[in-house]
Amino acid sequence: MIKNDRQYRITKAQVDRFNEALHAAQTRPSTQHPLLVRAEQDALRSQADDLRRQLAEYDRLRSGREVVLTGSSIEDLPRLLVSARIARGLTQRELAERLGLQEQQIQKYEATDYAGASLARIQEVIEALGIAMREDVFLPVQEFDAGTLFRRLEQAGLHRDFVLARLLPRRIAAHLEQSRRGAEAWALQAAYVVARIFDWKPSDLITGASLQLGGPVVAAARFKVAKHANPDQVTAYAVYAHYLALLLLEVTKPSRVTAPVRDPLALRQAIVDRYGSLTFASALRYTWDQGIPVLPLRDAAAFHGAYWRTEGRGVIVLKQRTTSSSRWLFDLGHELWHTGEAPTQPELQHIEPDDQRSAEVREDEQHAMEFAGAILLAGRGEELANTVVRKAQGKLERFKRVVPEVARDADVSVSSLANYIAYRVDFSGDFNWWPVAQNLQEPGPEPWSVARDILLEQADLAGLNPRDRDILDRALQ
Repeated sequence: MIKNDRQYRITKAQVDRFNEALHAAQTRPSTQHPLLVRAEQDALRSQADDLRRQLAEYDRLRSGREVVLTGSSIEDLPRLLVSARIARGLTQRELAERLGLQEQQIQKYEATDYAGASLARIQEVIEALGIAMREDVFLPVQEFDAGTLFRRLEQAGLHRDFVLARLLPRRIAAHLEQSRRGAEAWALQAAYVVARIFDWKPSDLITGASLQLGGPVVAAARFKVAKHANPDQVTAYAVYAHYLALLLLEVTKPSRVTAPVRDPLALRQAIVDRYGSLTFASALRYTWDQGIPVLPLRDAAAFHGAYWRTEGRGVIVLKQRTTSSSRWLFDLGHELWHTGEAPTQPELQHIEPDDQRSAEVREDEQHAMEFAGAILLAGRGEELANTVVRKAQGKLERFKRVVPEVARDADVSVSSLANYIAYRVDFSGDFNWWPVAQNLQEPGPEPWSVARDILLEQADLAGLNPRDRDILDRALQ
């Protein structure tokens, strides 16, 4: 954004240089590939167009005509303050005089988007410019800095590192990372960003009022939180994951497919017929073809999958830290079973806990587990599990040796059979066999990257506003 006449003159000169460079690129002979030549010209043209837009905006603000300044959040406030000064016909020096400051101080404020200004100072600038603020734009009267923000978010189940890494735009996070104290303007912007994600009133977060995580998303999460987990952290992460899932739905084209396939063998055959084999990648593509986007996450949190349906459209979230493609494929099959639950209900929420042994979820999850096992093991899951038990004479310590033998004899994946056995043992509540199953996983492509790359192929993230795209981008890093 151009903020003064000097920058305006410099920008005009830059446009002239870009025009000259573009003319030279269009007229000189080149031995490069035509696509590379075109890319170079497009880049020059794009940069020149961006500078022209900035020049036109500055001209519009300086014209003296009535200008309506709008912003969608507190994040836009620094830009609006600069725009209002220009539209009022004030130079940086004249604004400084109104505030009893040096011109250099206003230059510094505007160069840093008012990052170093206290909230009291920002209020003084607003009053000096005669700006009318909307009622939902809240400026606190008491101290509110980065340290205060992070303490209040911690109480709601959101750790500082998670907030910085996942929730905040990079520019805001970079300023807040430098210190827990100070940076009031950046802390205020951060409060508005986080409040929007968790459907809080910004004033509640800023003033220290009680922060509630409500709605059906949280009800499902609280119902299925594992005993060893922190309920507040799991709840907060569930709301965050749901927010991302809704963003993904927003940029995914609806499908005409109306009824999910409920027969696991028919579903398996449909994937093989369309893609030649059953792999995690082919199952993902099939799911996307059904109009169900799949969001891969790998943060440390106490649930490993979710299915949400909103206004009749479904979205799957897979969250694992393992590099086992078979485990990710099993979880995808698990969630595909849930896509067929209550098909006439436009709204549905289902969250998979890390601990599957809770009595409340056993029957529900048992059906989903058997469905996923039937997809991966061609309907032979129970047969092969019983074979393992028989050959191991019912002794868990022998399973590690027996599972590969049974898998080879049946010509099925060792990884898939190991995961199926782990789920079965997990449901018994007597033993956690997952570490053993993990040691039996076969090497393959990194599944999170596979799911992320397919998402980027299928979804048009350019359709999101910049703030939401940044949040989704950070989840996909």
